[in-house]
Amino acid sequence: MVIRRLKIKNFGKIRDKDVVLSPGLNVLYGENESGKTTTHTFIRSMLYGVRRLRGKAAQNDTYTKYEPWENPAEYGGIMWFTSGGKNYRLTRNFYKEKKFGELLCEDDGSLVDAEQGALEAILGNVSEAVYDNTVSVAQLKSVTGRDLVRELQNYMASYQGAGDSSIDMGRAMQMLKMSRKGYMTESARRKKELEKEREKISSNMDYIRKEIRELDEKRNKVTQQQDGMNMGTRDRSAEDLLDLRIDRVKKRREATDAVLAVAVIGGIAGTGCLAAFSSYVILSVLAGVAAAAISVAALFFRTRLSRELNKRERQRERWLSRHDELTWSRNNLDQDYEEKYTALSNLQAELAECEENTEVMTPEETEIQALNMAMETIEALSGNITDQVGDRLKHRTSQILSEITGGKYKEVIMDEELHIFVNTGERTVPAGRLSRGTLEQIYFALRMAAGELFCREEAFPVILDDVFGMYDEERLASVLRWLDKENRQVIISTCHKREMEILDKEGISYQKILLQV
Repeated sequence: MVIRRLKIKNFGKIRDKDVVLSPGLNVLYGENESGKTTTHTFIRSMLYGVRRLRGKAAQNDTYTKYEPWENPAEYGGIMWFTSGGKNYRLTRNFYKEKKFGELLCEDDGSLVDAEQGALEAILGNVSEAVYDNTVSVAQLKSVTGRDLVRELQNYMASYQGAGDSSIDMGRAMQMLKMSRKGYMTESARRKKELEKEREKISSNMDYIRKEIRELDEKRNKVTQQQDGMNMGTRDRSAEDLLDLRIDRVKKRREATDAVLAVAVIGGIAGTGCLAAFSSYVILSVLAGVAAAAISVAALFFRTRLSRELNKRERQRERWLSRHDELTWSRNNLDQDYEEKYTALSNLQAELAECEENTEVMTPEETEIQALNMAMETIEALSGNITDQVGDRLKHRTSQILSEITGGKYKEVIMDEELHIFVNTGERTVPAGRLSRGTLEQIYFALRMAAGELFCREEAFPVILDDVFGMYDEERLASVLRWLDKENRQVIISTCHKREMEILDKEGISYQKILLQV
């Protein structure tokens, strides 16, 4: 990839600025605050866009930092570049109300939306993170020598595990872990629901069992009462005995009625007959008195029998009423018992099903198992790729370091605990004992090597933003010679003239671009 021209319409402090770049070395020269870093940020924003953060983070994000104060609707610009043998024009507007991205192939006139993935494909799918950590290099102004050693350790460890740029093992593993976490959360939720359901069913079963026990006690009590009411003799039931007693009283009352009738009729007849004969007046009176006495006695006895009969009939009615009441109560209790027993049986079936579901693997657990297998496979593949990438990275870093140090340091070595050493050919030297300038050379070689490994489909321009502050003239000259030898587009920004003086001294061709704001 070669950037041919930049037109910065309105970005940060720069307005209406045209920058024409050559395919080789370009030096952006200007005083501090002249817009060198702004120009580099503009290139990065044209390639990858500008994301707006939210909340407090938005106060210091790239969008807010470089949003123009005047005419923010023209926040953006144009970049012309060549990639894969074709010429392109990339136009962007970053303003939140007019966000726009257009990619035009000037050779065939095809026009696509820069936000829909076409640009990424043209750039060889080099991610923004790879760009930031390889070909785009800024000065390590605030890093001490010891901090830089740790930075180198972390950098090499990170890129050893990054894998091939076409197979993002780390991202794939992260996505699998996120998916697994989601399924694990859902599985835990499902298990918790099953456990709650099981506890609810068990609680309902205990409650119904208690109700069944209470119903059994009531049924037994009613049965005892029914048995007590139904106690009779061997040959007769209690109801038959009551009916028998009533019949006896009725018969006795009927006999009494007959005696009374006979007494009344006999007394009347006897008194009348005796009265016909005047000589039997006394006997007639006595007969009448006797008949009257018998009638009164019979009437008294009949009254008692009638009362007894009423009593017996009321007893029978009460007995029948109580018997019906107990029968109704028993029937209701039997019905409730059957309903409770059926409900208990249903709950037992639900509990058995719930326990079966607890033992059987859920769909989420099946997915988790599959994801675990996929992660194990990726880890196995990643181990091989890690070794390959790590070896290639260290080998290429060693080559570049040897070239830019004139063979003084031939190899970069890192042990299992990520301690970095350099091989001088005669001995190995811990990185912590090296000078700050040498450490920055290692850092530069490492980033250049990583850029070659992860930008294989499309070689990106090397963008160096004031990175040579700790380099002496010899180190700087060796790095500039190496950059010239690589035949890549290089954009160096600096506020010093010594880079151009060394380029002139070494006879290296370059284009000077003066930045003024």
